[in-house]
Amino acid sequence: MAIYSCNLASVGRTTHAAGTAGAHLRYITRDGAQPTVEAHGIPLDPAQAATWMDREERGARSNARLIDKLRVAIPRELSPEERQALVRDFVRDLTGDRVPWMFAIHQSGEDAHNPHAHIVLRDRDPQTGKRVLRLSDSARDREKAGLVPKAVEWIRERWEHHANLALERAGHDTRIDRRSLEAQGIERAPTIHIGPRAQHVEEHVHRAESKTRTNALGREIDYPAIDKGRTRKDRNAEIVDLNLERASRSPDAETRLRALFEREQGRLDRQLESELTGLTRKRTQEERALKKDFRTQEASLKSERRDEYNSVAGVQREALRGKVRALRDRQRDERTALKGRQSSLWSRFRRAVDWTGNTRRRHIEARRVQVAAHKGERHALAAESRAAWRALRDGVAGRFAPCEHDLAEQKRLALSAMRDMHRRGEAQADAKRQLRERAREEERRRLEEEIRLAKTLAQRPSPAQNASSDTKPVIGRERQRTAFSAVELQSQISDPTTRRQGRAQSYNDPRPTR
Repeated sequence: MAIYSCNLASVGRTTHAAGTAGAHLRYITRDGAQPTVEAHGIPLDPAQAATWMDREERGARSNARLIDKLRVAIPRELSPEERQALVRDFVRDLTGDRVPWMFAIHQSGEDAHNPHAHIVLRDRDPQTGKRVLRLSDSARDREKAGLVPKAVEWIRERWEHHANLALERAGHDTRIDRRSLEAQGIERAPTIHIGPRAQHVEEHVHRAESKTRTNALGREIDYPAIDKGRTRKDRNAEIVDLNLERASRSPDAETRLRALFEREQGRLDRQLESELTGLTRKRTQEERALKKDFRTQEASLKSERRDEYNSVAGVQREALRGKVRALRDRQRDERTALKGRQSSLWSRFRRAVDWTGNTRRRHIEARRVQVAAHKGERHALAAESRAAWRALRDGVAGRFAPCEHDLAEQKRLALSAMRDMHRRGEAQADAKRQLRERAREEERRRLEEEIRLAKTLAQRPSPAQNASSDTKPVIGRERQRTAFSAVELQSQISDPTTRRQGRAQSYNDPRPTR
């Protein structure tokens, strides 16, 4: 059924890392979500849209608000074309096409049961560069600019208006309401929000377990004692059951019938989801076990490679150290010998009596030549050492490269085969969900038709008021028809054999019936 959900957030240069706005555009238009995309002033191609956004970010001021992003839940009662028209009308109503915008509708695959739209608004007039929507302004500044004071409330009201208008045009009686349940006067407990990470863990990994945590104030919260072994999903199921139990005791017959319908359909939904969640968790465990096995093999191979390298490197390191010591000793001896020759009594006497300075210059030149020669020898030894280490690494890598390549190929093939098998399993699960959804919608249409028929018959005048004496058999049949009361309708709805007569095929069978 249609629900109200409209969330507004923003991305700014000071509040988010560089490139976040462009990354958000790539995310909402990714191929895996099979989105329905429309845009005004923004390229439709995901890569070009991200590039455009990055260019806008570089040209914005240091504390600029780059984009406003909205996420709205689209009524499931609408067709894909009606959903696209609804979001388009909503965005154009907000912007008047005066600022660049883009929306992407996710309604396929995992989002088939949760159709929603991601909307991105770049609040800058392309002609003037000025803000138009001013969603970040205060209520007073917006009022001075001739806008609705509260931006968030205005957006929420406009989405409610357009969604209800679309439902009315499509011929549905369902409506959405942005107010809280308490403000609507509905005695129903609200459910708890489950984030995407927790939902992924619950559906794909394992059943979530509560842990004792310490909050920012240093207070220790014993969540296991609070949750009593229940997850948020379990708690939401309890809340839904409690709300349906209250509705089933309503004095209104139609409310009771709808509550019984939702209880029965919810039971079937939970039964199917429990089975599919178990299969999904099993697939996750299989993939993780396979990856762990290959990680163990890779670690073993790396360990062998490291051990061989270290053993050969130890021998080579000692050989190089011997060469370095020999070179150091030889160069020290040569420096000592040159110094001894130049500091002898005869050399000092020659420098003293050589008034031209040639002897001193020859001594200095000899020392310079020796220093350059020693430096060249050290550089040559360093180059030889680098070449030796490079040859060692290349040799060890060359010996282990075939084994690593074979292991990587085995991993790729094994993961590819497993993922193909898992994709087939996910396709079967999607087929089961679609079959279950079709069954639910069929039952819902049948319920709506029966309620409509019951209301129509209840509004007809009594046959006895307009019947003549020669139409008594007809009167009897009419009374029998108008006796189709809400109690009988409720008994038909609550009887599973009556409701599912002629549908012997299980919801878990993905094959379509003829």
